[in-house]
Amino acid sequence: MKIQNVKEQWKKCEPEYAVLTVLLLLCFAFGAAWILFAPKEDFSEDENRALEPAPKLSAANVLDGSFMESVEAYVGDHFPLRKEFISLYTVSQFAMGKRDVGGNYSAAPAEGGVYFGGEGHLYEVLLPERTGTFEQNAQALANFAEAVDVPVYLLPAPSGSQEQGENLPLFAPNHDQREEFQRLRELAGEEAVVVDVFDDLASINGDYYFKTDHHWNTFGAYEAYEALCGEMGITPTPLDAYNLRTVTLPFYGTLYSKAVSFFQTPDRMYLPELKEEQDIRQYVNGTEEREGIYWEEYLEKKDKYSVYLGGNRGVDVVKNYDVKNGRKLLILKDSYANSMIPYLATNFSEIHLIDLRYYNFNVYDYIEEQGITDAAAIYSVKQLCDVSIANKLIVR
Repeated sequence: MKIQNVKEQWKKCEPEYAVLTVLLLLCFAFGAAWILFAPKEDFSEDENRALEPAPKLSAANVLDGSFMESVEAYVGDHFPLRKEFISLYTVSQFAMGKRDVGGNYSAAPAEGGVYFGGEGHLYEVLLPERTGTFEQNAQALANFAEAVDVPVYLLPAPSGSQEQGENLPLFAPNHDQREEFQRLRELAGEEAVVVDVFDDLASINGDYYFKTDHHWNTFGAYEAYEALCGEMGITPTPLDAYNLRTVTLPFYGTLYSKAVSFFQTPDRMYLPELKEEQDIRQYVNGTEEREGIYWEEYLEKKDKYSVYLGGNRGVDVVKNYDVKNGRKLLILKDSYANSMIPYLATNFSEIHLIDLRYYNFNVYDYIEEQGITDAAAIYSVKQLCDVSIANKLIVR
């Protein structure tokens, strides 16, 4: 009787509703089959993050609810046409007039998102630093400068949204990073030279930042290099001494990972190569020798910025055997410094790069053991606000 009723109801159903029902069922079946049987990726290049692995069933995770949470995350990370739907979401946010995406303003501390800027740029949303991390880091760098017996130069790199404020959405709130610069200068006093690159990198002088990545571009790195050389009393190698090799498109950086969209134009990336070659070698972790400082394999990956030095690690040494001045520069750094090395390598016999996020030894002992003659700290202002390095610079 029930089956007969279903058949009768089906006959009464309008054709368009019947077609829609069948399509929905087919979509559901296709989606389920995709989730169960289609090849899966472990990592999203576009979003620059690991994807949820297949959930594992056990009595414990069923009882505590974590199994269903894992299933939900797995489905969310592997449904069909996922990138296209994410792009569509970003486009819809932009079309509705939303100024930024990817932020978490309910977190403590709040996490800024990404602004849709002018001239095809994406920009970090800069928020005031409320945790005290910058103050601790700045004081630690000042203490470092006082403790060592070599000249110290501090170069805080401003963000693109700081330097290109005219490209931000109208009335978009954005913290002024000059506050951190002035505070660092106050704490450093006479112990270190704080290099001011804010005016040099302002958009009135050019476009010195990638459109889809938070780093400065090849030309921004050169501007910072010139400013640092000026404070050091060094003659910078002119930019026309390099050939600028164009990296194959596309290059989509870290900011794009927060705002994946159809309409975003990829960046153009250039690698400076000396017209008159010099014998420059990189010693990975201080020991493993490589010729040159460019890791070409990264040009085939999303993280193309890691073509410089192969990314970040605790310690690297770059030696130029054609520079005979005996000067050895120590750089405490984040990834902003990496793109300055092609230029700085022409002025120093050795450059010792230490990333305190990954270095767990005594920096002061390292300076003495390696015969360091000059020291610099090159960090983005945002990094100094977000990540603590102060405990690695305690004088012991």
